[in-house]
Amino acid sequence: MPLPSDSQSRRWIRPLPERLINKIAAGEVVERPAAVVKELVENALDAGADRVEITIEKSGLRLIKIVDNGCGIESDQIEVAFSRHATSKISEFHDLDRVTTYGFRGEALPSIASVARLRMVTRAADEDIGTEILYEGGVLQSKEPTAAPAGTTVEVENLFYNVPARRKFLKAETTEARHITRTATALAIARGGPGFTYNLNGRQVFSLPPETPLVERVASLLRPGEKFVPVSGTIGPVTIEGCIGRPELAVSNRFSQYLFINGRYVQAPSLSHAFGAGYGEMLPRGNFPIGALLLTVDPSEVDVNVHPAKTEVRLSREREVYDAIYRLVKESLRQDGIIPTFRPSGEHSTQHPATGQRPGHYGPTIPGVQSAGQSNRTFLSDLYRAAPAEARPEQPEVVKVDTTTGEIIEEPASQSTSPSPAREHQAPEHQRADGPSNGLRLVGRFSDLYLLLQSGDDLYIVDQHTAHERVLYEQTLRQVEENAVVGQHLLMPVQVELSPEQFAVFEEAGELLNQSGFAIGAFGGTMVNIEAVPAVLSRKSPEKMIQKVIDDLSSLKKAGHDMRKAMAQSIACRAAVMSGDRLSDREAEGLLEQLLRCDNRYTCPHGRPTFIRIGREDLDKQFGRG
Repeated sequence: MPLPSDSQSRRWIRPLPERLINKIAAGEVVERPAAVVKELVENALDAGADRVEITIEKSGLRLIKIVDNGCGIESDQIEVAFSRHATSKISEFHDLDRVTTYGFRGEALPSIASVARLRMVTRAADEDIGTEILYEGGVLQSKEPTAAPAGTTVEVENLFYNVPARRKFLKAETTEARHITRTATALAIARGGPGFTYNLNGRQVFSLPPETPLVERVASLLRPGEKFVPVSGTIGPVTIEGCIGRPELAVSNRFSQYLFINGRYVQAPSLSHAFGAGYGEMLPRGNFPIGALLLTVDPSEVDVNVHPAKTEVRLSREREVYDAIYRLVKESLRQDGIIPTFRPSGEHSTQHPATGQRPGHYGPTIPGVQSAGQSNRTFLSDLYRAAPAEARPEQPEVVKVDTTTGEIIEEPASQSTSPSPAREHQAPEHQRADGPSNGLRLVGRFSDLYLLLQSGDDLYIVDQHTAHERVLYEQTLRQVEENAVVGQHLLMPVQVELSPEQFAVFEEAGELLNQSGFAIGAFGGTMVNIEAVPAVLSRKSPEKMIQKVIDDLSSLKKAGHDMRKAMAQSIACRAAVMSGDRLSDREAEGLLEQLLRCDNRYTCPHGRPTFIRIGREDLDKQFGRG
């Protein structure tokens, strides 16, 4: 067999054809129809348009049409605009350090034209006649003068018709339509000046007039009719403006969460995490807040030249930006005085146009919570005694636990110390503003779970379990951090066999367990020896409690929770009063008073609401009086 000749075996290095280069570039820039919408609308905004109209047919595969009234393109410049790396937005190397426009790479138009049939009609304001140019598969088909208004119209038809592999890997039309809607929504939020109209598959999804305020834009696009919490401030290197949804609007994904840096919509997992972290325990596990945050950062500290799609950026001071988002979101929610309010069934907002989802619901609490019917009144009384003297509610009885026998000792109120000054105590101004302000009066109970209390013209419905859980959580967390949790010694030590996975968690969290009121150590193999448990858990089965607490720590750690908070959360969940535990009138009123002194009085550690408010006007409306 003859050996290959030298010329046959050598690999020649040669420039690629221009059309092939454009197709390769299109694979980076034009990932799906939504990317075409993004690039073309950003070009329109860079051109100074104050009106943008987006029309989509067959989820972008048949037609993507963008109409704007921007500056247009001069007739002798239009072909140059379709050549690679041709742009009017930067000209020198140092311009990359301070990019203030959406586009700057000069790749969008040639990339789109190479994988579709593209028609552009444009006229500069100082020209009398416009120009129509037509590309098909990256090849110029025609260019001729035409009558046109000032601005630019771009029509992209049969996207990916000449790249069947790319077309084959597109998702279902409904999925592609959702991505386009999300992109259009982000572009409309980012700029408040231009008016936006968006039509999808023959229907108008939204139409925003020019100069629509940010809060109105976000509310109308994300949750029509809902109230959003404004966020505003400057911390360190970043100024933040935006508005965020209340916790009850949280959803199970981040599709309704929009982050912008210098007007550019970006995907930034760390900043998105800061957004959610600002809500703390107000959100149920697995749920994410909705809203939009517009960040302004010195352009020299932002690298937007990371990816051709320009949706990823690098920040030189990302940690400081993260902290700023976290602090401003947290402070805005606190100042807003969020109280869940009664919502008649007919007033729920419609589906979100971008995600097709309704507002999220509060998720379930941790599995394994104590069943109904086991009284925890002793622990409620312990809670009241542990509160500062000036904050204790008046109570009918003092309940104590003998630490040696475990027996409950009840003393009549007449034998207790002097009356509590709770009635004279005035809550801080911010607490009086967002809670009951005219005194509390228990007016009823429902299903031995919900307490009905009246304050002026407001009716408060309290979930006694979540309310007590919040109070215990903050108390326990404070004691864990101060290493001051009170433990209750058992009469006889108890040995518990753990699973290998549980024992691994125990070995990791053993020191924290012993700082949290447990006295527990290894006993050989995967068995542990329990000598004491936290006082609030002293009337529970220690064998069951330690296994459930360890399981909680394992699941909460996987979810990213701090171990100390996870420990306090687990203990509070196990010790709180349950459905079926009937509280006295004073205990019920005292529970809510204690709740209103918590740092976060609105949700339990799992994110479920502790109480809701029904105003007189809500009832009047339901009975046709309003």
